[in-house]
Amino acid sequence: MKTKSLVNAAIMLAIYMVFFVLYNIGVLPTIMSILLPIPLIVYSVTTNQVRDVLWLLIGCFIGTFLFGSVYGLVTTLNYGLMGALIGIGIIKKWPYWQRLLNAAIVSVISFPILTYVVTGLNLQESMTQMADEMNGMLEAMSAFLPANNAEMLLPVQNMVSTMMTTLLPTILILMGLASAFLSDTVATNVLKRMNYEVTRRGSIHRFQLGAKLAVTLLISQVAIVFIPNHALNVVLMNVIMLLNTLFLLQGIVVAMSYFRSRNKRGFGTFIIIFALMSSFSMFISVLGVMDALFDYRERFAVKKS
Repeated sequence: MKTKSLVNAAIMLAIYMVFFVLYNIGVLPTIMSILLPIPLIVYSVTTNQVRDVLWLLIGCFIGTFLFGSVYGLVTTLNYGLMGALIGIGIIKKWPYWQRLLNAAIVSVISFPILTYVVTGLNLQESMTQMADEMNGMLEAMSAFLPANNAEMLLPVQNMVSTMMTTLLPTILILMGLASAFLSDTVATNVLKRMNYEVTRRGSIHRFQLGAKLAVTLLISQVAIVFIPNHALNVVLMNVIMLLNTLFLLQGIVVAMSYFRSRNKRGFGTFIIIFALMSSFSMFISVLGVMDALFDYRERFAVKKS
């Protein structure tokens, strides 16, 4: 590690520790969770060396352990590793959505460890406790509702129990993806102000999953009907939910591409919002799957030209 790189690493480590201290004592923890990955992302661009980024990450682990013991290690395992993966993705020129998704997977790994460190409960016990608390809140709400309306809360309770016990990995990935997106966006703006050349962010209009994932979704939906194994069904449910969410996003992009090609963006926005607020959102996901198989946007582009 060169002298300039070492000095920059020391500065970034100091900034990271300041963010960690504020996060640890509860000062704007949501904002601090977005800011914690930024020093590693910025340092990745300034040094452009994966080895130096890994050394900084090790320094973050040591620093947070000395200050916050095991809790500090787990915090860096989540947010520090997320920033390192985004930074390495920039260095290696990974596609934009790939580096964000790689960083989001960290949330699935770190959440069970963080839960055990903070509460002393394993993941299943923690999820059962959270589901019971939410069901208790719903039951308290039902006490103030008429009998007919109170019965409507029963499907909500069942849905909460199902989500907390079976769909947690997918929920964590989506939450991690949102956190990685915000951290990457803020870091990109910081680097621009520092006059560093930043890898151009992929346009959302280019977001497109491949045909293999579409086939995976179709196979999973068929398999979950015929396979009685509970553990495998849990895995399939998470795969289906995650892919359905991503294909819903792709369907929105396809629909907007269609309306943009015909200069009807406002009308298209209205139609999409109406579909999302009604029971037609499933058709948007289907549109995303069909686009993965047949690439409708390529046809729009040809027709527009």
